[in-house]
Amino acid sequence: MDNANPNTAVATQEPEQAYFALTSRIPEEAWYWAAVGSIGASAVLKLAGKDHWALFVGQWPPTFLLFGLYHRIARPGQ
Repeated sequence: MDNANPNTAVATQEPEQAYFALTSRIPEEAWYWAAVGSIGASAVLKLAGKDHWALFVGQWPPTFLLFGLYHRIARPGQ
């Protein structure tokens, strides 16, 4: 017997639809350039002696790349 709430499927689709509504307007290359830019910003911060900020900004590239990869793989209608 399945006790799953039928509203659960709808609730889990809403964040994904919101994500694609936001990211569909962003060119695919923007994710990669954001990653490269954050690597450069991290290097500049490190050279400026702001080690904590450099580490913080240096952790952004994987996030940008994962957003781009997820958008490419799971994009509806493509």
